[in-house]
Amino acid sequence: MNKKWVTIGVLGVLVLGGGYWGYKKFTTKPAVSTNITAKAKMGDVNKVITATGTVSYPHSIPLTFPTTGNSSQAGTIVELNVKAGDSVKAGQVLARIDDTKLKTSVLQAQANVTSAQSKLQNLEDSFNDQTRAQAQASLAKAKQNLTAAQQNAEAGYLGNQVTLATQNVKQASDNLAKAQQSGNASSIQSSQNSLNQALDALTAAKNLQNGGAAEALAASQADVTAAQYQVNQQAQGPKASDVQSAQASIQIAQAQLASAQADLNDAAIVAPVDAVVVSCPLQLGQDSDAKSIITITPAGDNLEVDAAIDQSDITQCKVGQKVDITLDAYPNQHISGTVNAVALQGTTTQNVTTYTVTAMVDQASDLLRAGMNANVNIIVAQAKNVLTVPSEAVKTRGNRTFVTAPVTSSASTGKDGQAAQSGTQPGNSGNAGSGNTGNANAGSRNASANVRMIPVEIGLDDGTNVEIKSGLEEGQEVIIGTRSSSTTTNANSSGFRLGGGGGNPARAMGGGTSGGGNRGN
Repeated sequence: MNKKWVTIGVLGVLVLGGGYWGYKKFTTKPAVSTNITAKAKMGDVNKVITATGTVSYPHSIPLTFPTTGNSSQAGTIVELNVKAGDSVKAGQVLARIDDTKLKTSVLQAQANVTSAQSKLQNLEDSFNDQTRAQAQASLAKAKQNLTAAQQNAEAGYLGNQVTLATQNVKQASDNLAKAQQSGNASSIQSSQNSLNQALDALTAAKNLQNGGAAEALAASQADVTAAQYQVNQQAQGPKASDVQSAQASIQIAQAQLASAQADLNDAAIVAPVDAVVVSCPLQLGQDSDAKSIITITPAGDNLEVDAAIDQSDITQCKVGQKVDITLDAYPNQHISGTVNAVALQGTTTQNVTTYTVTAMVDQASDLLRAGMNANVNIIVAQAKNVLTVPSEAVKTRGNRTFVTAPVTSSASTGKDGQAAQSGTQPGNSGNAGSGNTGNANAGSRNASANVRMIPVEIGLDDGTNVEIKSGLEEGQEVIIGTRSSSTTTNANSSGFRLGGGGGNPARAMGGGTSGGGNRGN
């Protein structure tokens, strides 16, 4: 009796376990696939090359005090008129060093130039109408003197002069003797003076007779020669060598002045153009050196971005292409630019070759600062206001391009209707009284069976959207993917039989109709 109940209990457990297993197996419906669709719509397609770059000024101008090789130009900064961000005008003094010694050097050089110019002027002034007239007068006077000297040098004239001088001495001697006899001191003194003069005249006459007249004649002849030379020189003007020497002295002095003036000018940093000060690290009181640099950029210059483009993409980059620039700090702020330079020479780093493409910012932006990192999208191709679908909607088979579209409920007949029906025809599942289950997968809803292929002609594809040139209309739905989900159906849908008595499993679970326990195909 106990064995009987044990056997019945074991059989009951087996029946219940088998029933639960059958219920779980045959009531879980296969995954149901549904289509993900999108509509064809008008829009823009932009094919871009993405890169990163650095923001910089296109025309940075470093300004400094030139101190290299000239210690006299080094000095203490005594004037500083700007700071970073200031706008300056051309010719404006930005900074200055102590220039006292440099000003002294300029004054000395100016004096040297004046002196050299005066010497040339004097040389030129020595040859004019007045000096020529003076030379002619000197020549005439010298000739007159020569004529007189020639007359005075005649032997007869010289002998006669000696004779006259001798007679004058004798007469003066007699007069002195008479005055001495008279005892008149005044007469004696006067007579003595006359005698002395007569003796001097006699000595002079004898000297002339003994060669003095000849020497005077030679001197007069030399005077005439010199005066004639001066007349000739006046007629010819100054010597070329003298003029060249004077002019060279002026040029040397002017060069020295220019150098001194340049040194003085270099004592100040002056803006060469209207500009904006990019950086100014100087401080009052510091000594100037080669690192004392003020950097400016011309006013109105927009910033530019230098981006590194991979060698596989560089051939698509052209001057004039539009560029979209964003910053990591402001990802939603878009700044427009234009490519204005494409490098011909690449740079290789770690076996990767890139080329620099420079994009000029179209309009100044307060967001940009030199030295920032920027994200650059170079628009290499563009189709505006065209019909587009997502890129994943387009399929290619051989040389054919097509999209798939869901079949609408109205397409229940004809070619599309047939395709829908063939894809969703179920096996005779759950037919009352038969227990025919049909094919298990055929009982699921197959999304791919409710679609149709539409040939299309495509244009530009940017990886997100693709241009549709023909084959679709705006608003038409296309399939871009599928999603899967699983559901559980009621046991009545199964034709599987549990236990004996010829009923179906639904009946065994307490419901359904009677019938055979055969499976469908």
